[in-house]
Amino acid sequence: RAAAPAPTARCRARADGFGAMGDDGAEGEAPRCVGCGRRVRTLFVQYSPGNIRLMKCDVCKAVADPYIECEFMIILIDLILHKTRAYRHLLFNKLHIGSSLDKGILCQFILMHIVLDACIHFHL
Repeated sequence: RAAAPAPTARCRARADGFGAMGDDGAEGEAPRCVGCGRRVRTLFVQYSPGNIRLMKCDVCKAVADPYIECEFMIILIDLILHKTRAYRHLLFNKLHIGSSLDKGILCQFILMHIVLDACIHFHL
């Protein structure tokens, strides 16, 4: 089996903070597997522009975040259907809560989730 080419700088930059879910160390920028919630070194390796390889989680052996390749509408549909994997993708691998804009988006998202959840429970 041939060795994979070295990851690009963009891929290596996301590799800090590797550890298990709930570790006390560097919570920061480490991405998480959307299946099991554990930290992963990287979500993908970029060989050239437009040519990426999705990485697998070491714990659950599934693709760490298949939503990387999905359109936003697909992710939105999965959010409406309350799929845990979609929420993990958005909260851990997409949003970076450092800016005030992201905090506003997160607040709107939480409010939308509560309203949709209430509508589902009252209409069923």
